[in-house]
Amino acid sequence: MLALFRIFTLLALSALALAIPTPTKSSTLFNRTVSGAAGANCGKNTFTATEVEAAAAAAASHAAAGSQIGKNKYPHRFNNREGMLTMPKYTASYPITVFLILGFEFQSNCNPPFLEFPIFNSKVYTGGSPGPDRVVIGNLSGSDSAVCGVITHTGASGNGFLQCEAS
Repeated sequence: MLALFRIFTLLALSALALAIPTPTKSSTLFNRTVSGAAGANCGKNTFTATEVEAAAAAAASHAAAGSQIGKNKYPHRFNNREGMLTMPKYTASYPITVFLILGFEFQSNCNPPFLEFPIFNSKVYTGGSPGPDRVVIGNLSGSDSAVCGVITHTGASGNGFLQCEAS
């Protein structure tokens, strides 16, 4: 009986030793907070809040690391060649300030610089063709950011963008 107890104790201690994780080499991961993610309908593509948040988190991570990917170097500054205008917009019975940028409405809690990054259904952009749709982020603080909006080339003139509808 004592021998059986010793064998059981030895097996139990062996199981604990196997369950203790050992350090391995891995890439640096950024803890990030992305605020304001919501679903978007961009013409033929519809994105869930989770897909918008994933694209925004990838953009924030690259921005924090100082890295860019793809031929067009994403994330890059969302070009506002017309300048930025802040003006009150009235909804319901109270004023809400929004940023009006080339016809895009970004909430006032989303501040420049604005960066754009490709967004896809069910995957995060890692290079190659960026497709027509972009998530725009702002409020960069380390690897934290806010989703300002989702925009698309689909249906726009030339190489312009249209704002996607919230879904």
